[in-house]
Amino acid sequence: MALLLFLISTFAVAIFLERFFNVKKSKVLPKNWKAVKVEVMNGRYDSAIALLKKDKKPLSKILANVLELYRRGEISKTELRQMVENESGIIYYELGKRVNFLSMAVTLATLLGLIGTVWGLIEVFGAYSVMSQEGLKMLSKGIATSLNSTAAGLLVAITAYVLYWFIKERINGVYTKVLRELEELMELIR
Repeated sequence: MALLLFLISTFAVAIFLERFFNVKKSKVLPKNWKAVKVEVMNGRYDSAIALLKKDKKPLSKILANVLELYRRGEISKTELRQMVENESGIIYYELGKRVNFLSMAVTLATLLGLIGTVWGLIEVFGAYSVMSQEGLKMLSKGIATSLNSTAAGLLVAITAYVLYWFIKERINGVYTKVLRELEELMELIR
């Protein structure tokens, strides 16, 4: 049980650290975002599209394609806004990659702690059948196993839950900022 709990906690911390350093507005928006907004504000859509195409981020490609459709008159501003809103779900998905493992780690750690508790209790009841000096040792070992497993499982679960909550809040904050930036861009389009 201890090895499994250690592996779960290691993966949870690794995922947390990876998401902590990669969930940033700068990782979602194009590097030249301000220049893109200036170009759009001045009605220079071709220049804005060129700037977006230089950036390799998924949002840049999406915005370049949508702006190009709008510039050619193939979609209206309402359709443009709708397409950008639809694509924003992809942004949230990208930001939240692998975060569900943290939620799963909470459940797994709790259940592994419970299995250790049951295992320890089985040893306790086995010790009752042998009431001697050896039986008392088995009894105390079973109780220790039970309590240690419960404590370790809960410790890992609580830690994973705090990491999950923290990173979800960070994702939601970054996603909200990105949506705000996209809304500002939509307002600049004439």
